[in-house]
Amino acid sequence: MTRPLLDELDRRLIGALHLAPRATWDDIGGILSADAGTLKRRFDRLHEARMVRVIGQADWGMHSTAMPVHVFLDITGETPLAVLDRLRDLPHLQLLAQISGDYPLYAVVHAPSEAATSEAIDRMFSIPGVRRVNALPALSTLRRGITWDPQFLTGTERAALLELTGTQPEGTATATPPDRPLSESERAVVALLLRDGRASAASIARASDLATSTAHRVVRRVLDERWVKPRLEIVSEWLGFQTPFMLRLRVDPGETPEVMRRIDLLPQTRLAAHVASDLSVLATGLVADRSALARFIDGELARIPGITAVSVAVMLAEPRRYWLDRDRITGLGEFHAPTLLGPQ
Repeated sequence: MTRPLLDELDRRLIGALHLAPRATWDDIGGILSADAGTLKRRFDRLHEARMVRVIGQADWGMHSTAMPVHVFLDITGETPLAVLDRLRDLPHLQLLAQISGDYPLYAVVHAPSEAATSEAIDRMFSIPGVRRVNALPALSTLRRGITWDPQFLTGTERAALLELTGTQPEGTATATPPDRPLSESERAVVALLLRDGRASAASIARASDLATSTAHRVVRRVLDERWVKPRLEIVSEWLGFQTPFMLRLRVDPGETPEVMRRIDLLPQTRLAAHVASDLSVLATGLVADRSALARFIDGELARIPGITAVSVAVMLAEPRRYWLDRDRITGLGEFHAPTLLGPQ
């Protein structure tokens, strides 16, 4: 597949969709001073090239009663990529990566329950080539992937898009189910919005056999309740961000919440989690190159008090991120949407 050539308008459109994935082309055009029809054609071109896709980020309580587990795998007798390929077929894997450091493979397991989590991790031991499995349960998580910003827009444009969407801070993620069982129509709309975060009420009505007025009302409810939040996914390397990274931090007792809050404010950050480990803060992020990573560590990270030790790893390959397969050559692939929990 030929990599699309991006100009300034493409980049600004991508920056806008990061902040407002469901905004209309007219609204985005008004903020970017661009023609709405041109923006739609640009998006369609990037989508067809498998560079961008708007999916839905489900509230954790929609598909799980458990917190995620961050898993590091050591291997023997096999290459990391060969073992990584075998892991793809295991259930409940939200992320898969090859990383630098002592453990060459990293995965995030987010299963429907604690029992399913235990079973999923247990199955990892049976994969040929896996030598050791180090599972670190998340104790709390600040999710940043949905709000990571490539910084392609002016401050005025960013403010206008955030005002347009009424975006709220991500905050601490919890696996708390909705306070009432979802109706059949609500479950259908949630499932459709997970796969297409820009789906219109009319298209959802056709796909779910609902009246258009009903679909419009249910879509609004699903989004207002934040059961699903639209999320732009991209091939980061094609935008010039070549170095995804991971930090594992040892912090002074009692300093974890503030360290996580400070890391979460940094624009390079995609995720910050408190995990059950002596290196109790795990963070992932994305920068242009390794020199930028060095500046981030020696600059922004060094200014955060309470950190006593830092372990840094570079993600050498990331064939799945947020349930979505991807590679640097062919672009975005299959979306392994988490299965919604049954009626409670």
